[in-house]
Amino acid sequence: MPHSGATMTFALATVLLAAGPAFPQTSSSDAAKAAATSAPTADVYVQTQSGVDVYNADAAGQLTLVKGSPFNDTGQMEGINGAHLISVGTYELHAYPIASDGAIGSQAAVIDTQSFAGSQCGSTTGPSLLDHTGEFFAVGLAGTTTNDCSSLQTYKVAANGQFTFLGDAVSTDGVHSTAYQVGVTTYSSNDLFAYGVQSTQVATAFLAYRRDTAGDLVADGSFTEKDPTPNPSVSSANYLPILVAADNASHLAVVMNMPFSTNDNVFQFASYTINDSTGAIASTNTWANMPTLAYYPYSLAMSWSGQYAAVGESAGLQVYHFNGTAPVTADGGTLLSNIPIDQVEWDKQNHLYALSYEQEKLYVFNVGTSGITQASGSPYTVDKPYGWVGLIVVPK
Repeated sequence: MPHSGATMTFALATVLLAAGPAFPQTSSSDAAKAAATSAPTADVYVQTQSGVDVYNADAAGQLTLVKGSPFNDTGQMEGINGAHLISVGTYELHAYPIASDGAIGSQAAVIDTQSFAGSQCGSTTGPSLLDHTGEFFAVGLAGTTTNDCSSLQTYKVAANGQFTFLGDAVSTDGVHSTAYQVGVTTYSSNDLFAYGVQSTQVATAFLAYRRDTAGDLVADGSFTEKDPTPNPSVSSANYLPILVAADNASHLAVVMNMPFSTNDNVFQFASYTINDSTGAIASTNTWANMPTLAYYPYSLAMSWSGQYAAVGESAGLQVYHFNGTAPVTADGGTLLSNIPIDQVEWDKQNHLYALSYEQEKLYVFNVGTSGITQASGSPYTVDKPYGWVGLIVVPK
């Protein structure tokens, strides 16, 4: 997701103003600096059972709830392209205009996914995906026991929010009606390829798509992967993907599981290089130089610079340095210990947002070379957050 995510070398952006003597007048330059400091640097959207809460974030990472929140939407929000919020219902896609302050307006467009090819596979399921331009929206359909398939439909989103169906990619391997989820979650930095993870009853594997001439995603039949080197002392060891996110320089961050080891819940963080021409991915990492996660991974987000990655876990939050082709390195210990983190996102001002459905809290952190600190005012109470994409951050 355009971050979708989507997603600078982080120097601490928080401006600390020291106390000083009062002056009867303020210069125009000082006033301009104050206005720039207080101006919103990002809009933060949280899906709740009552609608979408919208916050304005300032340069210090403090949030202000936008008047009118929660805003009504049908289904669940799953993408924002700057001009419109896109929500996904059981069968329909909806577009809502976004005002300059981030507020969400009345529905501008709706389209029925069941009117197009791929609908035979079922209703919408799993997370959807916007490309970096915000023009192309892909949504997965599955769940029909009769046809035993899954499909990925792609739509073009016009400036007025109207949807145009472009095409579909159908898979029929006989497991989609039960355990399978269409999990395409990230575009390559050149927007030519998309990746995700497919889950069956026995294993996980990479999903790989390429952009066709019309802009729709089709299965990448020539996709190849070179995975990290597993521990040679473990019989039948092999790495399986769990979560994926691309940076802005043709790399892929992947949280992986090595089943059949001494502990099936061993998760490590790998880096891959994406071939910009073929979409193939390859890793030079090994079991010995990849960091190990403390807990089960729930969510993954890459910073806009590609230098940081955050993983929301079943009992905490972890920030990592992402080093391109080189192995990922941990940045300190676990944050928010014993708190499950379902969603993580970044803005362009070194702020990391972490949402816990169980705790009904939204946490904000300042991340930089000098360390990681929780922003003033954090955490924020959110009433019953939920969704495949329960948190979206749109930088200004």
